[in-house]
Amino acid sequence: MHRSKLTRLLVACAVGATTVVATPAAADAAPEPAWHRYVLGPAAPTVTPVRAEGRGDVTRPDALVSGHGRAATLTTVAGATPASVLLDFGRDIAGTPGIDVTAVTGAPTLTLVTGEARQYLRRPAATTVAAPATAGATVVTLASAANLEAGNTITFGTGATAQTSTITAFDTTAATVTVGPALAQDVPAGTAVTTSPGAPASDESRGLAGVGGPDTFQPTAAGRLTGGFHGGFRFILLTLATPGSVTIAGAGVDFQAYRATPADYRGWFLSSDDQLNRMWYSGAYTLQLDIKPAGLNGLPETRIYDGAKRDRSIWTGDLLVQAPTAISTLGPPGADAVRSSLDVLLATQRADGALPGSPDFGKGRNPAGSPLFYSNNYSGYGARAVIDYYRYTGDAAYATAALPALRRELAYNDTFLDANHLVVSNDRDFWQATQTGEVTKYSIDYHVLLREMAWLERRLGSADAAAADDAKADAIKAAVNERLWSPALGAYGQSSDHPDVLVEDANALALQYGIVPAERRASVLDALRRLWTPYGAILGPGLQDPTGHTIEPFGNGMETAGRFAVQDTTGALELMRRTWGPMVDPGNPLYTGGLWEFKNSSGGVNRATASLAHGWAASPTVQLTEQVLGVSPVGPGYATWRIQPHTGGLTWAQGAVPTQYGTITASWASILFGQLVALQADTPAGTTGTIAVPATARTVVTVNGRVVWEHGHGHGYQAALADGYVQLTVPGGRYTVAAVGR
Repeated sequence: MHRSKLTRLLVACAVGATTVVATPAAADAAPEPAWHRYVLGPAAPTVTPVRAEGRGDVTRPDALVSGHGRAATLTTVAGATPASVLLDFGRDIAGTPGIDVTAVTGAPTLTLVTGEARQYLRRPAATTVAAPATAGATVVTLASAANLEAGNTITFGTGATAQTSTITAFDTTAATVTVGPALAQDVPAGTAVTTSPGAPASDESRGLAGVGGPDTFQPTAAGRLTGGFHGGFRFILLTLATPGSVTIAGAGVDFQAYRATPADYRGWFLSSDDQLNRMWYSGAYTLQLDIKPAGLNGLPETRIYDGAKRDRSIWTGDLLVQAPTAISTLGPPGADAVRSSLDVLLATQRADGALPGSPDFGKGRNPAGSPLFYSNNYSGYGARAVIDYYRYTGDAAYATAALPALRRELAYNDTFLDANHLVVSNDRDFWQATQTGEVTKYSIDYHVLLREMAWLERRLGSADAAAADDAKADAIKAAVNERLWSPALGAYGQSSDHPDVLVEDANALALQYGIVPAERRASVLDALRRLWTPYGAILGPGLQDPTGHTIEPFGNGMETAGRFAVQDTTGALELMRRTWGPMVDPGNPLYTGGLWEFKNSSGGVNRATASLAHGWAASPTVQLTEQVLGVSPVGPGYATWRIQPHTGGLTWAQGAVPTQYGTITASWASILFGQLVALQADTPAGTTGTIAVPATARTVVTVNGRVVWEHGHGHGYQAALADGYVQLTVPGGRYTVAAVGR
């Protein structure tokens, strides 16, 4: 192709890629940007259900969705199935439920329970027969009368001898149940008893969260019934537990998390892949659900909790994902929430320098919680969260004030380093099981903390301290490669005690943070694939959290980051789809609009209290911005930045990132099977950065129509080829970069 035609084509493609880029400020003057349709936050402060379903004697349950002057009536009679209405809000919300009662008959009791997953809104009874019952009996004594409900089926025994009946009444004091039809054969004491579908049950953990649990009302007349605060739920189950009737004209929830409409987003993302788009906005919404507004639950400050429902505590490891997500999506309000959470953390530092894994854990007795010194690893995460806050905001005053505390934390972590320059702590990490010996992940985590502290010291502290931190990190890196590499695995082993146990997290972090020598990277990538399932990567062979989950989005986020770091974009996106794809599928029974704490080996969750809006799972939001769109901070607050997209088979991506200097907007298009890449970037004045586009020595690269790379030589902007990209050093401004002929 003639060069003039080629240049015109490149520029046209690049400009075409940018014409769809719109900032939130321009939304009023133009058609609604396409990314708006992915935003999950409620449009109004009161949220109403999108579906309603009745059980028992319920008339017009759909009136609680449609309204328009209609009302639903629940009627319960003794011995019959209690009337109930299931309200579905379509996705997770948080707040205080309200019910508008217009009529009451009798003296009924109305209960309200919430749940993230429908399957955990009822808890089947699981007990045994306490005294023998003979054939023909209709009353049976049980060991417990918990979770019984009239109208439920009840099964005595298992297998071929099991017999099933229906509960017509029960006595909680005597622990007896009345059934019909009568028993067909004798039932000995000790026989297992189960029921279906069970009695209404909350999926919340009040001992940890300090809020939630069932609400019980005894309405006597028309009026408004207001429940307590519930931290994260998609469903409400209303049950008329005792005889009587109640007519309800409406039900809704006063939303009490961070309610972000499109106008509140300061960063956004959109690409040619709908599933990835949904992941980005689900991660952003998860963070919004996890934010406790100032004043809620008697606590004056804003806090970022780990989960919307549970634990509702600040956790340092979670903040490593949550802080960049909050700041890059919400801008200053997100930064404020991070800083406020860090204040709580720093205020609870121990005398020996340790920061707690959670500064406000276990709120059952005190809404403020109390510090939990969970592990030395989580202590180090706390220091890294403060450094991340500085990296993304440029708040030098805050980081300078915190630097002495971070140095004390570093000294505490250093006490676990042995003579071989590896970490030995017999400690727990995010999957809660003790790891003994010289532990690969713990050693790499300390290596990362030292590098982060060196970065901070060079900007705000001591150059000598930075050099010492880097030297110590270098020694750890060398020791990990010398002592913890397993030729049998073709990867790093779990620890010196378990050298041939393959684990995901350590190997993923080794890739992400440059521990793995270039000649070993392919082997580590292949080894990690052995841990993949259709639902994501497992922790490692035979490893699981003691509570039963085997697939950790926190750990899978480490692996996707590691794969991006060594240019395995295809593998990173494939694992992202396996792990997070089911979570963002509205047809999935566990869909909440949020991202989940964990999965079990079959891709589901294994307990009612599992958090289905958990901030540590939001890594796709950060990585799609920083790796696929390609915009990441280099200097504090994006004073220097990098724009280096990983196209990964996508045809285009675009988005915006807020910084203290102004918004960075970027877009790119990749056509002709990746042989043509066009990128447009608008970056703030007063900043500098690197723009990198996929290229080879044969590629022709132009900037604003001028050739800057051709025949393997640069002609401006310090153009240089490295790691499959032509990299350009530029001041803040507007750039159209095009590359052809890879």
